[in-house]
Amino acid sequence: MTGTDPAGLRRNPRSSNRATLLELFFDVFYVAMFAQLSMQFAKDPSGGGLGQTLILLLAGWWTWSTTVNATEFYDPQLRVVQAVVAGTVFGVALMAVAVPAAYGGRGLLFAGAYVGIHLLRGILLIVALRPRRAHAREERVLFWFVLSGTLWLAGGFAGPAWRTGLWAGALAVDYLAAGLRYPTPRRGRLPITRLSTHFGERYQQIAILALGELALMSTLIFSRASYTPARAVAFLTAVVTALLFWHIYVLQSNKLVDRSAHLRPHASILLAPYVYASVITGIIATSGGVDLVLHDPQGTTPASWVALLTVGPVLYVLGRMSSEYVLLGQLPPIRVAWLALLLASTPLLTMLAPWLVMIVSAVVLVGITITDVRRLRRAALASD
Repeated sequence: MTGTDPAGLRRNPRSSNRATLLELFFDVFYVAMFAQLSMQFAKDPSGGGLGQTLILLLAGWWTWSTTVNATEFYDPQLRVVQAVVAGTVFGVALMAVAVPAAYGGRGLLFAGAYVGIHLLRGILLIVALRPRRAHAREERVLFWFVLSGTLWLAGGFAGPAWRTGLWAGALAVDYLAAGLRYPTPRRGRLPITRLSTHFGERYQQIAILALGELALMSTLIFSRASYTPARAVAFLTAVVTALLFWHIYVLQSNKLVDRSAHLRPHASILLAPYVYASVITGIIATSGGVDLVLHDPQGTTPASWVALLTVGPVLYVLGRMSSEYVLLGQLPPIRVAWLALLLASTPLLTMLAPWLVMIVSAVVLVGITITDVRRLRRAALASD
């Protein structure tokens, strides 16, 4: 949509950055989605199982991200935008229900809900905006979702062997098309638009919500399991991990939101969905690993468990580092060193008990937190 679009459709960049109550209600359903996905990571921690769950996670994430783009671009008080969000709530609920058997008998339900969300949004917006000749933007987006939707539905009808490949291809279409700004025959690409601080706030809210899922699931599992010292230590380590994730996230968060809205809006709107895909995946993978450890904290640790407990935090920190690099120009070598140390230790971690692996990951996060605080303190003193 260009600068000649009719007034009254666009969100005012200077309007309140607060999410509407309907947006917050929409986010609530992602508690269920994230919980289902973390349990799915724990249910099948094999290499193939982790890959399949990752596809479901990235699909769920893309639904959230594209819905937020609509509420960022258009006035959230428009009835058509509210209808889009309400319809998406219903679709997300169906996707969450389908997650445990998405590669079994509920594959078509998952794919149909995903495709239905995106088609419904595109059609409703095009119909509502056409009388004001402001529908070109949504036509571009809908064009690409029709293409990817074909693969999603084909995967829903196919057997498990084909389903994974078809859905991975569909995800590639969705993510690449958005990164290229939906180039469409006779329409060109989407123009990059100005952001409001609402955009950054919404991404902050979903990150904190995902951290809440980590705290929620670990608490529920520990409360229902028999007490052992190892299990108690694992639970406390999970709480510490959630707090460390929170601290790493909130460090410089206000500065990042301000930069995304005012100084680097183009980079922010293009990169935020991909950066936060890493952040959210890291949290949910860690939650899945915690689930496994709380159920069986003793013995040696399978390699797939180590992958969840180490790669999860690494993905989380890398996602946050990407935001800081793009918006603030910061890429602290010490963070890279901590992450490299954690990954390099993974062969040794398989010889430890699962609760000890959790502690090692938490210690690395403590190291990152301490060095971050010292680095920023030195930078503040140098600027005075």
